Amino acid sequence: MRLAVLADIHGNLPALEAVLADVEQQGADGIVAAGDYWGGPQNNEVVRRLAGLEQCWMIRGNREEYLASVDPADPRWHRRQWAMLRWGYQHLERKVLDFLLSLPAQRVLALPGTAPIRVVHGSPREVSALLFPDRDAAALRFFVQAGFLAPDEQPPSLETALVGVHEPLLVCGHSHIAWQQEWSGGLALNPGSVGEPLQGDPCARYALLTWQGDCWCPELRAVPYDLALLKAAFEQSSLLAEGGAFARASLLLSLTGQNYSGRLVGQAYRLAAEAGYADCDVVPDDIWERTVATFDWPA
Repeated sequence: MRLAVLADIHGNLPALEAVLADVEQQGADGIVAAGDYWGGPQNNEVVRRLAGLEQCWMIRGNREEYLASVDPADPRWHRRQWAMLRWGYQHLERKVLDFLLSLPAQRVLALPGTAPIRVVHGSPREVSALLFPDRDAAALRFFVQAGFLAPDEQPPSLETALVGVHEPLLVCGHSHIAWQQEWSGGLALNPGSVGEPLQGDPCARYALLTWQGDCWCPELRAVPYDLALLKAAFEQSSLLAEGGAFARASLLLSLTGQNYSGRLVGQAYRLAAEAGYADCDVVPDDIWERTVATFDWPA
């Protein structure tokens, strides 16, 4: 038995197609998808592609959770910071939206003759929480580069975060960083991101799980794909023109493996705090425009 594990596709159809081609070459029997399917130029196509597969077990991510709380009457929804989210929501087909909202927040996959797998997006308790491989120095360097950890910060304990998990394999996503680490209850695995990897290069990431003897054995894989197809999708879909600076930063992230979108938002929150806006989740438009104008965009 062999399973492919995917997460954080974010509307990147060229990356998904490259991964699915590799999955087929590796002879996988099915696919586990750990959330965050939309958030790019080809959201409908990505969801339809996955939903049309014969054996694909899917859960919601935090991006899918957003869909349940969208309120166009909320003035914050119309601010410039959320232009890319608005574009994505407004272009989702109704059937795709309903399908995403119907997905479970997490699931346990128990296939005959194998050990059960718990699949979550963030953590077992919170869809937007990060799990950290606290003993994996190489992986933690990517967390620091992405801005998820300060250079001298001690990561939260993985062991503590997984208290109450009884399955011997825990699959998560959300960080866009691939890692695997043993813990007292078994193995925790993040396959990395298909569409927006944060590992210093643009290769699409996923994981293969092979049942050997009495346990799942993981292999983390990196798959190159045609970046020109992604650029064209951003341009031809109108996302790059209408999605504002966050769309530009998201494309740069996918092309480089560097967290441009996170840096952009982080700078916006710092400027908002300096201007006296405390604890705002969406910054005022004047702060956003100042952020965009002063951001260190690559040449």
